[in-house]
Amino acid sequence: MRVIATWTALFSIFSLAAAAAVPRGELGDLIVELTQAENQWKKGWLNTSYVLAGDSTTANGTTPNSGGWGNGFCASLVPGTPCINRARNGATTVSFRDGGNWNLTIESAKAEVANGRKTWVTIQFGHNDMKVMTAEAMGVNLATFVDEVRAAGAEPILITSLTRRNFNADNITLNDTLEPWANATIAISQEKKTPLLDLHKWSMWYVEKIGPDAAHRLNRLPDDNTHLNTNGTTVFGR
Repeated sequence: MRVIATWTALFSIFSLAAAAAVPRGELGDLIVELTQAENQWKKGWLNTSYVLAGDSTTANGTTPNSGGWGNGFCASLVPGTPCINRARNGATTVSFRDGGNWNLTIESAKAEVANGRKTWVTIQFGHNDMKVMTAEAMGVNLATFVDEVRAAGAEPILITSLTRRNFNADNITLNDTLEPWANATIAISQEKKTPLLDLHKWSMWYVEKIGPDAAHRLNRLPDDNTHLNTNGTTVFGR
């Protein structure tokens, strides 16, 4: 959008200059300045990279029509921006480390930092942690992840869990079982002074606004209210 805005501005400047008879030398200098600013903006984006860590609600799908929000997020970035999705289906904050996925995440982050890019590592867990550990235990693991990302020279972003699209009998409100784990993520973000994206809050708001019929059209399969199809990855990843 900024590229379009810049060229619109350039066109406007040409028109105004012609009307006001601005000297060509001054106009040329102004165009050079605007072009340099635009190039600097694009360079800034291309010097940024992202590494995604999490469970299946972040992970790339095994088929073109399945997966988490990570697909849509990477696709929404300025073309050429590195976006490495290390999320793993079924992962908890414990199994993600034990299975070697966290080490891959850190190695990817280090490589991006070594290439001179400002590297952001997104961290979203909860869907599977809630089945095997307390919210407080997950929070301790998240805090360690944050410390290790910073030690690698990258910047952590904590993300609360994408909501499940399970509606109550009223077909208006969601049956939310993830709130304690979302709150634990928020608490760690405050404790560690880490940027937070409250995906849980805003995805709940969005899903309740559009209602069950529209919400379920984002399902990977008709009865899968957790994972996303291609449209869903775009909606929640952009």
